[in-house]
Amino acid sequence: MFRDLELSLSAHLSERRRSEKLAAFALEKITEAKIANGRDGELARHRQIVDGREGAALTSVKPEGVIVARFDLLREVLDWIGDMLVKSSPTASGRYAKSHVLYVDGEPFSGEGPLPDGKVYSFSNVQPYARRIEYGWSPKAPDGVFEAVATVAARKFGNVAKIKFGFFPLVGAAQLDKWADKTGAKPGRRKLKAAALDEWRRRQPTIFVRPY
Repeated sequence: MFRDLELSLSAHLSERRRSEKLAAFALEKITEAKIANGRDGELARHRQIVDGREGAALTSVKPEGVIVARFDLLREVLDWIGDMLVKSSPTASGRYAKSHVLYVDGEPFSGEGPLPDGKVYSFSNVQPYARRIEYGWSPKAPDGVFEAVATVAARKFGNVAKIKFGFFPLVGAAQLDKWADKTGAKPGRRKLKAAALDEWRRRQPTIFVRPY
């Protein structure tokens, strides 16, 4: 937030000059933040609020006004992961690429509107064969999809969130539920009780994102 900012805006300066100085100082600091938080040569995105007006020009600030720059770095991380999952997906029918879902604390999020607050954000795929693809079943993704994307994301955004790959049982995904209720698939020679077996059948490759 930029408010007066100890700029020594002397009383003898006109209101116009004070506004210009405040806007120039804010532009300098916002630019520094965009560069510091950018990735791969791209500047970080931000929302700009001037005297309570989102998107207003910095130069429209009042002499004693307030400029706020909000950097939604978490949304940038999630957008990047979502895009990379789609780009890395095998495209035989397109169903797999369209079945990646973002969850916020276990609840699916469509991506529309403001990002809900949460402790854990996660990406999973609701297709029953997602686990087979992760193990190299598709020649178009011999190294899988989720773990590879998670590895790159962890390096790229390690200062924003803790990003890890794992498997997690999904409940409430229609395609997966239908398959899990009918399949006779079992985990090799291991013997599991009914509840544990049902959970195993619903375990899907998942990327976990825990913001700092």
